[in-house]
Amino acid sequence: MKPEFVLERKQMKAARVRGASLLEVLVAILILSFGMLAMAGLHSVAFKYGKMSQFRGVATQLAADLADRMRANPEGAVDGNYVFTEVYDASPDEVEPPACGEDVACADAAAMAASDLAEVRRVIQMALPGGWLHVTQDPGVPPRTMYTVWILWQDPDALGGAADGGTASLAGQCPAAAVAGANPVPQCMPVRVAL
Repeated sequence: MKPEFVLERKQMKAARVRGASLLEVLVAILILSFGMLAMAGLHSVAFKYGKMSQFRGVATQLAADLADRMRANPEGAVDGNYVFTEVYDASPDEVEPPACGEDVACADAAAMAASDLAEVRRVIQMALPGGWLHVTQDPGVPPRTMYTVWILWQDPDALGGAADGGTASLAGQCPAAAVAGANPVPQCMPVRVAL
């Protein structure tokens, strides 16, 4: 064999190897770009569910606050003074606290319950977007009194039910009487309170 022919053959083989590595680099870049897109999508979903979790945590704390207020005023709770069943309003008027409360002593258990409800409703409106309160009392025989407290709010990341893609939605837990005509349906965090 002629040495020129061997040299030429080695050069052609080297040229093919360089082309193959370029193709491998392009495939690796393609796989890396899909991985980066998946990571970006995962980050946005994690952020969305983190915010939803924050709203649920705030709602749970506010429901616990109302439950503690009910337990501190058992006479008002047994008499049903903590019931609040107005229909949901996404942009309600600001709640004005009654005259009694921090500075002035309440005259009776009913006045204390009204003060407690007003304060909790005011805090819910400030802490949650479209925040609302719905409280019902189970019919029962005193002294064992049961309440169901729903904290309602608008969560743009969880609007609708599972059919709309809002798989983490709590909208299906809202009592029908509380959300009659509400569009979109708010998220609801129910809490049972036993006194």
